[in-house]
Amino acid sequence: MTAAKPGAVWKDETVVTGFIDDRRRLIPLFDAQEALARRLLTRGDRRVRRFCDLGAGDGGFAELVMDAHPDSTGVLVDFSEPMIDAAQARLESTRGRWQIVRADLASAQWLDALPHEERFDAVVSRLSIHHLPDGRKRALYAEVLDLLDPGGVFLNWEHVLDGGIAEGMFDEYFRERVLEAACEREDSRPAEEVLRGYEDAHDDDILAPAEVQCEWLRDIGFERVDVYFKLPGLAIFGGLKGH
Repeated sequence: MTAAKPGAVWKDETVVTGFIDDRRRLIPLFDAQEALARRLLTRGDRRVRRFCDLGAGDGGFAELVMDAHPDSTGVLVDFSEPMIDAAQARLESTRGRWQIVRADLASAQWLDALPHEERFDAVVSRLSIHHLPDGRKRALYAEVLDLLDPGGVFLNWEHVLDGGIAEGMFDEYFRERVLEAACEREDSRPAEEVLRGYEDAHDDDILAPAEVQCEWLRDIGFERVDVYFKLPGLAIFGGLKGH
C-alpha cells in the first residue's frame, strides 16, 4: 500500500471547511497569537514589500501580513484545492496583491513553481510544516533561508511536540473543543463520529519540539532565533537572515 502524502487529508473539502469554520474556537488564544505575529512582523520599522506564505491554507496569515504592510504583495503556496478556493474567496478584496502557487512542500520541487529568482522580505507559515518528516522540515528551512533577502524574517506559527507534565494536553484540549463546537452547532452525531474527523486530520502529524526546530534554524544559518510564543502543542518561532 502506498503511503499517503504528508497532509493529504487537507485535500478533503469536509475537513477543510470544518477547520476553517471552527478554528478560533479550537485553537487556544488564537487572537493573541495573531496579535503577536503582527507585532513581530512590524517591529523596528520592518518593511515587508514581498512575502511568501507556505501552506497558506485559507489565506488568513497572508491577510494579516497584507493588512500590517499595506504595500506588500505575496505568493501563497498550497496544494489543497479546497484551501486554495477558500483563500481566493477570503482575499477577493485584495486581488492583485497576491498570487497562488499550487505546489507540495514535501519535496524541493515546490521551488520550481515560484517566480524565477524570487526573493522575499518575509516568509511565514501557519500550522502547515508539522505534516512534513523532520528531515524535510529542516531541508525546507534551508530553502527558506535561501529565499530571504538579507535582513528578511522567517516566522513559523506551528503545532509542536509538547512534553513534561503537559504531554498530550493539546490533544485533550482540542478534542474537548471539537465536541463543544459540535454541541453548539447542535450536531446530532455520536461523539466518536465527531472526533473521527479530528483524528483523520491529525493522524499524519509529525511533531517536533519548538526548541529543537530553533536549533535547526541556528545550524542552518538563521540569526536571532527564538521561540516567541509557546503553549502546550503550539509555538511561534523563527529568525532572521543576516545582512
